[in-house]
Amino acid sequence: MAQMLFTARHGGTSTGKYSFLNLGDHVGDESIAVANNRRILQNMLSRMEPRFMNQVHGNDVVEVVEDSIAPVTADALITRKPGLPLAVLSADCLPILVKGENIVGAIHAGRKGILNGIIERTITKMRELGGSELSATIGPAICGGCYEVDIQMYSDAIEINPNLATTPESHCLDLKKAAAGQLLSQSVSVTDLGICTAHDLNYFSYRRDGISGRSAGVIVL
Repeated sequence: MAQMLFTARHGGTSTGKYSFLNLGDHVGDESIAVANNRRILQNMLSRMEPRFMNQVHGNDVVEVVEDSIAPVTADALITRKPGLPLAVLSADCLPILVKGENIVGAIHAGRKGILNGIIERTITKMRELGGSELSATIGPAICGGCYEVDIQMYSDAIEINPNLATTPESHCLDLKKAAAGQLLSQSVSVTDLGICTAHDLNYFSYRRDGISGRSAGVIVL
């Protein structure tokens, strides 16, 4: 049975804006601290080293089939290899973990990812590889009341995906509602942890803090 976890800020070795369990190696934190934090994460899992992505807000989905730890450029990883943890980093974007009988996936879905189909592409790929009875968990991410964008961006986004809409007065985008809608349309059951990273100081938030670490969602078959 697949196991998953979502990290918060506590429990690591980073300091300052990155305190404490920053797992992002691209945000300006000390490399030694990030390496230590990733070892802490590995110890939480008692497994082999988690596989991370170079996340670029695209729609590439990569199947991980080997033990290589070199990160790939993608916004979703999937694997059928037991014991191989997949990690997605976030600090407001949605970390989505998907599990099936013989396959798991980790998706990074922000505004661009939702609009360019990263969720649907991941589910399609998992099913092509034999995935069945898929269920998804949406981890800590910014809520629909906190993700305010300019009016033009709001209009353009809801024209493509109406589920992103909140109210014209606030012109905030609801990433969680849109992601859940996409998953349900693919017959994937959805659980939302209901945690807003911008509200909850226990989590990193780029929107709230500007300089910020990254938390992780990790899943292992």
